[in-house]
Amino acid sequence: MYDPLYEYEQKHIYHTHKPSFLTLCFRGLKFLTVYLLLSGTIFSVLLGILNFGAYSTRVLDWMDPSRLAAIQDDLSSAIARTSIDAHASDVATDDKIQESREVITDKIAATDPALVYSRTYTPDRLLSNIDAQSSAKATFDVTPYENRIIIPKIGKNIPLIDVDHDAGVSYTEMHNIFMEELKNGIVRYPGTALPGQVGNSFIFGHSSNYPWIKSEYNDVFALLDNLEKWDEIIVFYNQKKYVYSVTDRAVVKPGDVRTLESRDKNKKELSLMTCWPVGTVLERLIIFAELQE
Repeated sequence: MYDPLYEYEQKHIYHTHKPSFLTLCFRGLKFLTVYLLLSGTIFSVLLGILNFGAYSTRVLDWMDPSRLAAIQDDLSSAIARTSIDAHASDVATDDKIQESREVITDKIAATDPALVYSRTYTPDRLLSNIDAQSSAKATFDVTPYENRIIIPKIGKNIPLIDVDHDAGVSYTEMHNIFMEELKNGIVRYPGTALPGQVGNSFIFGHSSNYPWIKSEYNDVFALLDNLEKWDEIIVFYNQKKYVYSVTDRAVVKPGDVRTLESRDKNKKELSLMTCWPVGTVLERLIIFAELQE
C-alpha cells in the first residue's frame, strides 16, 4: 500500500543532512541576541513606567535648565528672609532643657488663652505689651514652624521627619515605619546626631518609588547627584537655621552601617542618602556636608 507520509519522512527527515556545528552556533547566537534585545526592551519600558516621576525630573532638568534656575532663585529669596542662624561654633550642651511646643502653648494659654485658640497672631496683638515707639521699629523674621531641609541646587524644600521607636524593635517593623514616614518627606535615622549637634546627622529619602504609592516625595532626591562641593544645604530644625556645605560624596553598597557614623568626632556633619542609580536599589549615593563656621 502506498503511504505518502512514510515517503515524506524518508525524503525530508531521515535523509536530510544534519546542520554543521557553525550553523548551530550561528542559530544559537541569533536566538540569544533577539532574546536579549527583546528582554532589554521590555525591562527598559517597565523600568521607565515604574519610575516615571524620577526619570521625568531628570529629563526636564537636562532639557530645561532655566526651570530649575527659577526654582533656585525662589528658594534663595525665601532663605534670604530668614536670619535665625546657628553656626558650628555655637556650643549646645545635651543637658540644656528645651521647652517643647506643648509646654510653650500651655504657658501662653495660662496668660492669654484667646491667643492660642484663635490663632490670630496679628501685629497689634503680638506687640500689645510694647510701647508704640518700640513697636513701630519691630521686625519679624519668617522661619518654618516645622523641620525642613532646603537644597537650592536641586530646587527642593522638604519636610524633615524624626522617627521615634521603642528599644528592641525589629528590623521589619522599623523598615515599615520608615517606608510610611517617607511618604511625608525625608527621615533622620534614629540615634544619629540632631542638626547642629556634634556628630553625623544621617538623613535619607527616595530617589524614586512605585507609582501606585501616593506621595509628593517619591523622587525628592532624584537629582541629588547634581550636588557638588561647597553647595549649600539649609536645615530648619527646632526654629533654628543651620547652613551646611557639601564636602564629599560616595557610593556604597546597601547595608553599609559605617555611613551612619561620623567621619570626624569633633565636627557637626550631615549626610544625605538615597538609592542609586535612580530607579534601582543596587547601591546608595551619599552626600556629605559640614556645618558652616
